[in-house]
Amino acid sequence: MSHVLRTEGLNKRFGGIVVCDDVNLTIAGGEILGLIGPNGAGKTSLFNLISGVLRPDSGTIRLNGKAVNGEPLYR
Repeated sequence: MSHVLRTEGLNKRFGGIVVCDDVNLTIAGGEILGLIGPNGAGKTSLFNLISGVLRPDSGTIRLNGKAVNGEPLYR
């Protein structure tokens, strides 16, 4: 299976608060995964980074091999 979504070294801060710290994630085509964690762990921030609502401070988001940092995944 090929990788559909990959994040590499993804980082995001709001002031002094780190919400994503060096997130590396790979999802292959046909895979179904869940993301769990306590309130305030950065789950929604990660989804907002991947979907283009937020821009990462550093790192790369790739969709089907193409870098899409900060670009909306919908049009």
